[in-house]
Amino acid sequence: MFMPRNRLCGIVHTGIHTKATSTLTTRHATTCLRQSPLPSLSLHTSSGPARSSIPSTSSYTSLLPSTRHKVPGTRGIITGTYPSTPLNRYNRKLITLLKDPQQCLPIFDKCREIKELNLKPDLTTYTVLLEAHERNNDLESIMKTLEEMELIGIQPSISAFNIALRAAGTNGDTVMLEKVTELIHKAGLQMNINSYEIIIQGLCANSELEHALDILGDMTVSVNQNGHPDENGRPAIDIRPSLQCFLSIIQLAQSLHETETAYLVLKMAEVQAGLSRIPAVVYTDLMAKAAEDYLLPAVEYCWRKGVKELGACPDEGSCMLILNCAAHEKAPQLSAEVIQFMGENDMDFQEYHFAPLLQAFSLAGKYKSAFNVLSIMRTSGMKPTILTATSLLKVLDEQGNIDDAYTCMKEMHQEGKAIDVVAFNVLIEACGRARNLTQAMSIFDAASSLSIEPDTDTYNALLTGCITDRNMSEGKNVILMMQSARVDPNVDTYQSLITLCLTQINYEDAFMYLEEMKSHNVIPSESIYTSLVRKLARENDPRITYAVEEMESFGYVVGANLREYIDTGGLSNLEESERRKRIRVSQRRRSGNRPHF
Repeated sequence: MFMPRNRLCGIVHTGIHTKATSTLTTRHATTCLRQSPLPSLSLHTSSGPARSSIPSTSSYTSLLPSTRHKVPGTRGIITGTYPSTPLNRYNRKLITLLKDPQQCLPIFDKCREIKELNLKPDLTTYTVLLEAHERNNDLESIMKTLEEMELIGIQPSISAFNIALRAAGTNGDTVMLEKVTELIHKAGLQMNINSYEIIIQGLCANSELEHALDILGDMTVSVNQNGHPDENGRPAIDIRPSLQCFLSIIQLAQSLHETETAYLVLKMAEVQAGLSRIPAVVYTDLMAKAAEDYLLPAVEYCWRKGVKELGACPDEGSCMLILNCAAHEKAPQLSAEVIQFMGENDMDFQEYHFAPLLQAFSLAGKYKSAFNVLSIMRTSGMKPTILTATSLLKVLDEQGNIDDAYTCMKEMHQEGKAIDVVAFNVLIEACGRARNLTQAMSIFDAASSLSIEPDTDTYNALLTGCITDRNMSEGKNVILMMQSARVDPNVDTYQSLITLCLTQINYEDAFMYLEEMKSHNVIPSESIYTSLVRKLARENDPRITYAVEEMESFGYVVGANLREYIDTGGLSNLEESERRKRIRVSQRRRSGNRPHF
């Protein structure tokens, strides 16, 4: 494990604040040349190919300015040699080679030449060598190089240590991060923002979210309830975190489905790093993850910031995730905004896009809006069904909601708004499921006053109420009304009629409707045959043999449970178990009453 937070903080607070230099003084260089033997440059190379670039732990890195330190020897870097010295010529060649990200082995060759010429390497030479070892992904050689620098009296700069930190962080090696951090502390150097960026990225690469959050918390200024910096709060580390520090943690939290943590870090980043600097993709990515986890506050915030303010354009998949989240969390306003956004961006609407919107309005008790969604779907070229309005039907199953919805429907008609027949059918279906056939018939009678023309599903919804009420006479009345209105029945109509017949003592009409169904070249469903066979088994009707044969002739499988139901004369598994238990008890009693000789 990487060192605990208090140890890391101790490096900053107890260490000597020595300014890291990239040069050796003339006196120090002269002393080293006189007193130190020729150093043996660490030329340990790995057997694998050199890396062309250093991977980042965050996908947002490409959106930010590079925070990597400048190449040693370029503008602003003072080397430890005079222009006239031979080492300076080799250092310039090393720096030139370092500018090419593909170069690695040639740098090692130049370092060998320096050794063969008995030239004493300086900080610039070693820094380039560390960069080459990092490119070669050789952590062992990096550590040996740092140890060699210490032995010959060349103190690495913080930039040199950052190379080692970066190599360890790229590989997620938190043990190496700890070792390098201890070396920085030992050298009395102050870590800079690059150091902390690298450490946080390394911890994130190793999925150490809590530790990364600890370091980030020590660097950030506390804020008040309004999100403004608190003047009394001071960071434990006197370095403000960069945007990349925040983004690395946000991405890790998202990958671990710690979306609430990612959301809080994003809000912190807006205060510390500046809202205008955060790319829109950060909001859209978090928005999609938060929608998966049904974290509505984060979804609504990222939608407002990323889409409405920064102009991000989420794809259809992200929009669908947001719609499902809004439906689940009863947020119809967000659902409506997403649908509007999809329309403005010319996305092709499908039925499944409107289903979450309908669910959101239904769960929120906004029945007028829910009914309007069905009308919008029809005008958009889609044909909604009762199945489409399943979420509305579930809500209407609750006590009192049917009356409220019916009131809203009458108000819509008074306001001159068209009412889709599916909304009307759902209301009747809900009455039937609530075992209130009288109310279902009453609402059906009001169809003309609501300017609604009943369709096949309307009559099928009435039959559902007849089935739950076991009212065969009312069911036959529904069929007569259907015929009078010249509305054609469908498979569901016949299935409902047969099911209704099977609820009666006299179920002969079930065979009549079954034959009528087949005369229209419509194959009865498996559920119809299953219901019929179970009824015949309970009634011990000899026609069960023919029913089973016909069922199998259509390719339906008579399963083990149904076979057992037939064999037990219509008893369920539980009923059969209880029956056998009673038989055993009775047998034991008879055995106990026998006389003993």
